[in-house]
Amino acid sequence: MDEKQKLIMDVAKECFSKQGLQFTSIYDIVKTCKISKATFYKHFSTKEDLVYEILAYSNKNFLSRARSIDENLEINNKDKLKKKIILVWEYLLSNTPFNLFIIENFSEIKGQPMYKVKEKIRDNLLSEYHKSLTTLYGDEIESIVWETVFLIDSLVHEFILIMRIKKEEFEPNFVCDYVIRIIDMTIEELKKVPPVIDKSFFYSDNADTEDNLFSSKQLLIYKTIKEIKDLIVKNDTVIDQKKLTEAVNMVEKEIELGSYNSLIMDAMLSFLEKEKSLKIEIAVFNKLKSKLGDDTREVNK
Repeated sequence: MDEKQKLIMDVAKECFSKQGLQFTSIYDIVKTCKISKATFYKHFSTKEDLVYEILAYSNKNFLSRARSIDENLEINNKDKLKKKIILVWEYLLSNTPFNLFIIENFSEIKGQPMYKVKEKIRDNLLSEYHKSLTTLYGDEIESIVWETVFLIDSLVHEFILIMRIKKEEFEPNFVCDYVIRIIDMTIEELKKVPPVIDKSFFYSDNADTEDNLFSSKQLLIYKTIKEIKDLIVKNDTVIDQKKLTEAVNMVEKEIELGSYNSLIMDAMLSFLEKEKSLKIEIAVFNKLKSKLGDDTREVNK
């Protein structure tokens, strides 16, 4: 990849994250890059092609950095795990907003369903945790390795959520040291009881079925509702917290009734969307709502 192509991808990713994919034109990108449209089309034939290459490059860069950590003979296995946690942390901070915009705007990309793209990204992150844990702890962690992966993944995402809510920064080393400390405190206790989480908790038995990837779109939409509720409760700067909570509760009731396209649903979502801290979650929710609404109409035909 040449420097010009990387510049276009970096600028485009920033524009997509700030303005949204649908509101970013190729003109916006070339203007910021200070290049001609001809130069843009020399590297990318369409906006979709550009988006795909950004996703592929981020994925390739992540795997390359992970491999470098594994091959570094100058650091011990615990430090390798720490570096992997920091690597995932940096990937999530850098790529999650962009990835959510892509999920919102594409059902597939370059002929590949978006759920498969998301599955691949998720697999890469979890696999690096798994690899470093088994290298560090060996056979003694075999029965609880996926429970430990779940613990790491949950803690990292919780730190990111707190950062978004409180608008404050955490140093990667602080996050990493805390996560490692919790692992060291917990791992012996986990070994004393039968495991309740295994690989199937993260992965579908049938990778060709979109619903199986997330258990079901229905489960995922309830998970998104819970995340919206948590954001409202934890964010001290939210205005009209009570009204926002009432609105999301009404949305949940409409979902339970299967009324995905009701006027009440639309009105409550419009109200919730006005709260800036909820915009990403509402965008994800709307995408899921649209799919579930389509599914319901197909069944009723």
